[in-house]
Amino acid sequence: MGILERNHLTIIQEVAREGSLTAAGLRLNLTQPALSHAIRKIENQLGVKIWRREGRSLVLTQAGEWLLSLADRVLPQFELAETRLQQFGNGERGTLRIGMECHPCYQWLLKIVSPYLERWPKVDVDVRQKFQFGGIGALFSNEIDILVTPDPLYKPGLNFTPVFDYELVLVVGAQHPLREAEFVLPEQLMAETLITYPVPSERLDIYTQFLQPAGIAPRQQKQIETTDIMLVMVTHGRGVAALPRWLVEEYASRFELYPIKLGKNGIAKQIFLGRRETDEEVQYLESFIEFAASPHF
Repeated sequence: MGILERNHLTIIQEVAREGSLTAAGLRLNLTQPALSHAIRKIENQLGVKIWRREGRSLVLTQAGEWLLSLADRVLPQFELAETRLQQFGNGERGTLRIGMECHPCYQWLLKIVSPYLERWPKVDVDVRQKFQFGGIGALFSNEIDILVTPDPLYKPGLNFTPVFDYELVLVVGAQHPLREAEFVLPEQLMAETLITYPVPSERLDIYTQFLQPAGIAPRQQKQIETTDIMLVMVTHGRGVAALPRWLVEEYASRFELYPIKLGKNGIAKQIFLGRRETDEEVQYLESFIEFAASPHF
């Protein structure tokens, strides 16, 4: 017995629908002799009679009726699948999976996701936090489509696009003696409790770009998962934190916070979106990067 093919089902459906070989042949762009040959070939290939003649008409056998029922169920699914694949190929439909290596970027991301979803009604967004420290590997293994990171690792096959600049600042509460300072020096943090996200110090800019080059360490480090709790602690004098200036300004209406420049020249940073080079033709992915690169603050 041969393999059942999609075109077999299409022929069975069209012959049954049109009621004659001539009409079915027109629908299938086949001459009547060519369609008759195709019918014989299908029966020979499948090893079963699908039609029987009654006068000048072709009538489906029991096997033919079953195949017609199958065709009516399966062929619309094929058509839907082809439409969906075309939409995926054109970047019109899909799920954009975003990996985060930037703790304070969720507020920024929310501003982008809402207008983006309006622009792409058939695309979903899935934000994944578990790649906070393994985003590059997640990109290579196709677990995520975009990596949000302040620290791009340029590898063959990946592209990183800077989407916005920001300044990393020290954040203190209203009662802190440094609240009016124009800038802070590393040695001024020796007696402080530094509140950070639960990230290794080698991945924290306050350490790598400010404290460690000066050979300085804070008196204590506390790790807190959420930005809101971190800022509550800072507001109540339980420590200081290093955060993007734009984030501090976002929370200004809720907390009395004072941002201070880190060093005389400050610390300038950028957020990058990383993606695979092979995805550069995916329109909804490129559109997200365009949304992200437009001014939001």
